[in-house]
Amino acid sequence: MGGLSGSLADVGIDDSFIKRIRETVTPGTSALFLLTSGAVMDRVTEHFTGTRFELVETNLSREDEDALRQAFAPE
Repeated sequence: MGGLSGSLADVGIDDSFIKRIRETVTPGTSALFLLTSGAVMDRVTEHFTGTRFELVETNLSREDEDALRQAFAPE
């Protein structure tokens, strides 16, 4: 998680968000990160009904979103 948090800080995801996620995703649990645009959060939540989940969201600037896409682009 440490290496990942360093690269996320470079694309505009702040330390407080990273810390909150680090505290939430404990050993034996998982996280699913989605990069979307125009998502209707109520609809996203509906798809997880019946499961144990916590939906956390953040907004990135267009520039930060592009940097995040570049960071995870296949080489």
